[in-house]
Formats: sequence, structure tokens, C-alpha cells
Amino acid sequence: MKTVIADNKKLQKEFLNFRKKLYSGSGMYVDNSYFMLTEIFSGKLHFTKSLSITPVMIKDDKDEILCEGVIAFAPSLPEYVQLCFFESLPNEEKAVEKIVEEAERIGRTKGCGKLVIGLCGHVNYGIGLLDSHFDGCNSFSSPGNPDFYNDYFRNLSCSKIKLNSYYTHTLDDRLLRYKRVIDKLDREYEFREFDKKRFKEDSKIYTDLNNLCFDNHRYYYHREYEDDEEMLRELFLFIRPDSLIYAFKDEKPVGFILWYPDYNELAKPGEIFGTKHFFKNKISNKKIKTAKVMEYAVLDEYRGSGLPLALIKKVYDILDRYGTTRVETSWILDENEDSNSFCRAICDEAYKDYAVYEKEIR
Repeated sequence: MKTVIADNKKLQKEFLNFRKKLYSGSGMYVDNSYFMLTEIFSGKLHFTKSLSITPVMIKDDKDEILCEGVIAFAPSLPEYVQLCFFESLPNEEKAVEKIVEEAERIGRTKGCGKLVIGLCGHVNYGIGLLDSHFDGCNSFSSPGNPDFYNDYFRNLSCSKIKLNSYYTHTLDDRLLRYKRVIDKLDREYEFREFDKKRFKEDSKIYTDLNNLCFDNHRYYYHREYEDDEEMLRELFLFIRPDSLIYAFKDEKPVGFILWYPDYNELAKPGEIFGTKHFFKNKISNKKIKTAKVMEYAVLDEYRGSGLPLALIKKVYDILDRYGTTRVETSWILDENEDSNSFCRAICDEAYKDYAVYEKEIR
């Protein structure tokens, strides 16, 4: 068994082909990270220029890959070294131990005290391993993996950080109970969609609000304007301007909500999601039935106003026009009681569980 660093195009192609084989073999999950990995390997992303990136494969004596992942270190998150984009064959405990040891070794060289497994460079690019509902397709931008991935890290005495999502089966008039509050908020705040003609300016609003609202959020660290410009440019290849809605108070940006259709409905399980699905959607005009509410944020001093209700009402009104009937939230940390309480109040049920694993580096 050997550790191989995928530091050239040939080895990186092997790295990508391994996950392609796993996803097509499972016939269950859509691979939403393949494109991100190709971008990371290209070295062109502004975001990754601030990271130390080490793609690692653990191979057997026949040069076959047993497991792999990207080991990342962000100077702005100095406590942690990350094991990202992990994939593995079943029953490969020794190989997984080996990749974890390599991550710990790199972490020690960076002065890290902990290894975090499941964080993809930054929370804005993904976090967590799937920890329930293993028999269904993952939604767009959510992980899909077999349960034995979790077993690997549980058996390595890692601590588990829990996350979960919520689901609404049918859009209805449930927000009517909050009508007086929402009407009041509509009078006091102005709501604007993202303006692609003012791309840089509106992108900066998104970055500033993220940095202010999530400053104390677990694993979050400061974003540069270029990072989010890059991310939003890619997202807006698929999403509409009404997928990002800002709230203003006296011309001051005070909150936002980001949602988009569950584009995995356009892909077959086992496929790599890519631009072909965008064009497929354009041609077929297929109605996507599920929306994904990815993120909402409100400045601390405005949280008591009920502003999230007005933001989600804006999204529900849009979805009603599109004929979207279901809503799934993105991951929410179990420790985030504010967001969990809000979702419990307006959603039908708690849905999928996710997990991030931490391990002390000795």
C-alpha cells in the first residue's frame, strides 16, 4: 500500500476517473463536485490560490486506487487541516487510516491542531458527508455517499459535528399566519433581486453580508471579493437573478436569501453534473419540481425583526410562479438553534442528516 500525490495531469486524471467510476457504479448519486475538482486542478481559481492543496491517492500493490481525497490548508482557518472530496472503496480501513495519517502529517507542518473531514475548502463550497437517506439521489450541491464512509471516521475515534436539512412537501398558505408581520416588513424594507448589470457591485454586497453575518460561524472564514465573484459567475450560468434576493433598510444592505432549482432533477443518478444539463434544460424546458434554499443571512441588529420570514415569502412567491412544489434546505449545523427553530416553524419536517468529523492531531 502506498501514498501517491496527484501532482501532475496524468495522476489527476486518475484521481478524477476513480470518482467517476464510483459514481457511475453506484447508479444512485449525482456527482456535483467533479467540475469543482477540475477547476482546482487547473490552478486558475482565485479561491484556491490562498490554499495549500494536496490531492492524495492511496494505492495497493497493483497500483489500483483504494481511497482518495484532497488535503487542504487555509491560512485564514489556521486551526484546521482539511480532508476534502473523500472517496473510497468499501472495506478499506487501512487505506483510510493511511490517508488520514497523511492529512495529519501535513497538518503538523502547518501548525494545525485538528483535522476536519468533510469541509470542502470553505463552507460556501460544501460541507459534510451524508449521514442518512442513503437510498435516494442527492439534491444539487449536496453530498451523496454510502454509510460506510461515516463508519471509517467513527472507527478512527473522530468526533462528529451534526448537520441537518429540512423539507417542505407542498407549497401552501402556511405563511399566512405571519401575514401581519410580513406586510409590516414589506413596508419597512426594500427587496431587490441580484442585478447582473451591476455584477461586481451586487457581488460585493453578497461578500460583505456573508463576512458580517457568519463571522462566528463554525468553519467560516473571511471571503475576498474575487472569491465570490468567481463563485457567483459560475452559479449564474444556471440560476436566474431572482435566485439571490437582498433586503435593504434605508439603502443599507441588511440581509439576503439564496435559492436555486434542484438541478440534479435534470441528471441521471451516476452522472457527473455539467453544462450539458443546463443546455438540456434550455431545450426541453423541463419543470424542476424542487427548490433548494441554500443560505439566508441577516445582520445581527435586524434579526429580531422577523426579516427571514419576508425573505422566504419572496422566494415562495417566485416558486409559485414557476410551478415549483417542493422545497429542501441546505445543511444547517445542529448547534445553530436560530436557523433550526426558523426551519421547524415553516417546514414540514427535518430531512437529511450530514456529518463533519474532527480528529485531534498529535
